[in-house]
Amino acid sequence: MRVLGYVSLAIGILFLVLLVLAEFGGAHLSVLPFVVSIFLVSIGASLVKSGKGIVQATPASNVESEGHLTVELPMSPEVAAVIDRQSARSWRFLLYLAGGFIVFFIGMGAVLGLADKAPGEIGLFVGLFGSVGVATAIMIVGIGWLTTRGPMSRDLRAPSYLRTTGPIRVVTIWGGATLRLADRAFLMNGKAGISELSKLDAGSVDYTSRGHVILAAWDREGRSVYCAPGYNVKYGA
Repeated sequence: MRVLGYVSLAIGILFLVLLVLAEFGGAHLSVLPFVVSIFLVSIGASLVKSGKGIVQATPASNVESEGHLTVELPMSPEVAAVIDRQSARSWRFLLYLAGGFIVFFIGMGAVLGLADKAPGEIGLFVGLFGSVGVATAIMIVGIGWLTTRGPMSRDLRAPSYLRTTGPIRVVTIWGGATLRLADRAFLMNGKAGISELSKLDAGSVDYTSRGHVILAAWDREGRSVYCAPGYNVKYGA
């Protein structure tokens, strides 16, 4: 995740430098490219800052003695079914989002074609904007597969998943959130569990290692604060 942050930060800074040089060169740019560049810099800085475990720099012996520990739990058919449902739900959302972009761009092309009032322009605008919509949908599906569907599929084939005990921090980033645990940090998959984990400063979290599906969370006294539907593994089991 920190690598993604550094990439976003570098791209944002590079764009800002190029835009400033273009302005000095006589180009009259709108404010939008600058906003996008600043957005990339902000996202990158947030990912770099929150992309490391809270006590990651602590020697392993000290981490374990303080109760900061990540252990593997055996994957069972019941747990796999919970992950599979979450994967299917996330994938449906991405497909709906991709389809929505196609419809949106086709509709925009139709409206602009009608407003132009030139013969044959409707088909041209619909085809042009429809192509943009299809390209956007393919990009969304591709990114979704690389970041969500693919990792979750590997989680389903894995023999285990993880439980981390120790400090917990939730860092919100532009509609999503990063979960910082004792020895690792990652982007949370979807919004499930964000509000519940935001109330904790320490406890235990069960999650998958690649797709980062949050399965359950308990506070430092072992009281349940979040549980994915169908996940029946008890604290301490």
